[in-house]
Amino acid sequence: MDWMNINEISKVIDTPAPTVRRYIQKHQAFLNIKKQGKKILLHPDSIELLKKIRKWYVVDNMIDIEIDNKLKTSGYKAVIDVESIEQELDSSSLDFVKAMFKEQRAINEQLMENNKLLVEEIKEIKQSYKESENKREQRDLALMEIVRSMQETKKSIAASEEKKKWWEFWKL
Repeated sequence: MDWMNINEISKVIDTPAPTVRRYIQKHQAFLNIKKQGKKILLHPDSIELLKKIRKWYVVDNMIDIEIDNKLKTSGYKAVIDVESIEQELDSSSLDFVKAMFKEQRAINEQLMENNKLLVEEIKEIKQSYKESENKREQRDLALMEIVRSMQETKKSIAASEEKKKWWEFWKL
């Protein structure tokens, strides 16, 4: 069986041609399609899948993302048309893509180095924070000890003084 155009598919699955175009456009990763100029051709193997997609839209009221997820979980593989990609890429665009990959690789390596430096800085900051926290705790404990000793001293002074009556405050 030969590849089918949009109008033929529309008749086979009893769906308007613009709707078939939309289904193909939104789910082309899972359909075996081929483009000839402006024509879109679908392999007959993909007709059953297109019928399922139609059912999910109409009967199950699913949206694009849900259908894509269902296709992925159902085990449908993404189809890549290598011939059309090779035709679209000439040597200059291929060189450009290679240069972009090299540049991206260099950027990624630089980002990885920066991430390592940041991780080291974070470790140092955590360490200094722990040290300062320990110093604060030691300082607080020392201050509390001093406050307790001052209170003890005040208590002992107060206990050692003879109690005077309040009306005799001028007497020593």
